[in-house]
Amino acid sequence: MTSQDPSLPDPALPDSVLPAAAQFLAPLAGRARRGDVLVRRDLDPRDPRQGEGTVRHSAVLIHLAGTSLEDAQLVLEERGQTMRSQPGQFSLPGGGRDPGDRDDVHTALREAQEETGLDPAEVRVLGAFAPIPMPWRVQVVTPVLSWSPSVPALGVQDPGEVERLVWATLTGPGSLTDPAHHRRGLLRGFGVGPVFDLPGEAFVWGFTAMILEQVLTGLGLDPVSPDAPAREIPPERRR
Repeated sequence: MTSQDPSLPDPALPDSVLPAAAQFLAPLAGRARRGDVLVRRDLDPRDPRQGEGTVRHSAVLIHLAGTSLEDAQLVLEERGQTMRSQPGQFSLPGGGRDPGDRDDVHTALREAQEETGLDPAEVRVLGAFAPIPMPWRVQVVTPVLSWSPSVPALGVQDPGEVERLVWATLTGPGSLTDPAHHRRGLLRGFGVGPVFDLPGEAFVWGFTAMILEQVLTGLGLDPVSPDAPAREIPPERRR
């Protein structure tokens, strides 16, 4: 990744008052401002590396665009096929903290700018959730919540890192709450949690799907049902 962009605004303190157009996000934004736990992933006692080395800090950006649940969309990335880590999987914009980053919010905004072209000046940071430990890694990931009233003009900045961008709607046909696109994931026969099998072969599972499910429930929307059809994770999405 590139070094800190001096043009980034100081995002250390999120705005405390939501604009009228963002009131539909109030329940989730309140949790982010408090630094609540969004996804609980306890440290795995079997991890042989636990307690060893310096903990790596990363951040991801949950960016929602729109003025209501009916028109809101969330941006996702399909990771580049040549990436060393999780190629071909869908994720939120984000990455590791650089030495010049002021905090996790700055990391999330900088990474989103580098990957998607998102202009930090065009978004409103609503808060940052508690860091999430990553099992089997000496790493924590902080989800940062941001909003814009309309969909910003984004595009892939580095095709080697990001294959494509996908805007997922929250409600309606083909959306994150459409039961027709809900699955329960299986990896070699073992359950791995919620799956969003979205249009355009946007298959979202694992850590990102867990975050998306909590975003939905945090907004009063239906998560993936425990009775949703099971599907084995496709080989091209599990690397």
